[in-house]
Amino acid sequence: MGLVLNLGCGSQLGDGWVNVDYALGARMAKLPLFRPLNSRLKMFKFDWDDRIYLHDLTKPFPWPSDSADAIYSSHTLEHLSREDGRRFLRECHRVLRAGGLVRIVVPDLREAVNDYLEGRVKADDFVEQLGVLYIPGGSPLKRKLAPFVQFPHKCMYDTGRLVEILGEIGFDAAPRQPFDSGIDGLEQVELENRTHHAVIVEGSKRTVQ
Repeated sequence: MGLVLNLGCGSQLGDGWVNVDYALGARMAKLPLFRPLNSRLKMFKFDWDDRIYLHDLTKPFPWPSDSADAIYSSHTLEHLSREDGRRFLRECHRVLRAGGLVRIVVPDLREAVNDYLEGRVKADDFVEQLGVLYIPGGSPLKRKLAPFVQFPHKCMYDTGRLVEILGEIGFDAAPRQPFDSGIDGLEQVELENRTHHAVIVEGSKRTVQ
């Protein structure tokens, strides 16, 4: 397997993948004694793995152009602003070799709107259901840490729009079903429960003629 990137990996690390995140928990996991401290204070909802490669995904990627065979990113793009999201996708395009694959999984805005329109979500619950707010409650410490450990959605997508955006950037893109992919080893990083009510789009970097 060549270079394969799992961008915004969270707790789901794949063997043979470069698993990348920049959440506060991922950064603190590099510090000695972090895990026993987190176990006691419960600052973070899971134990971050200290093998995660740290990189701020709003910044240019550290990998050379045309160096990666595949990129996977699940439930990360929606946490970036529209502008940062476009830069993220352009960086994916830059580092992939011609014919390399990118697979993006994000919450489906259309599903959320349909839930409201069909009465499954009440009007005063709708904005909260979109995930654009900090989750209230918890201890005073957790409330103070909210801007550092919670990541509200900053941009939402549906299938048609994400396919269109990837096409504009230089991918031949199409919707996919869970675990239906041209990427070898996808089952290591794709979680079934993260594919529910989600947009899944996979694209191949066009070969320059």
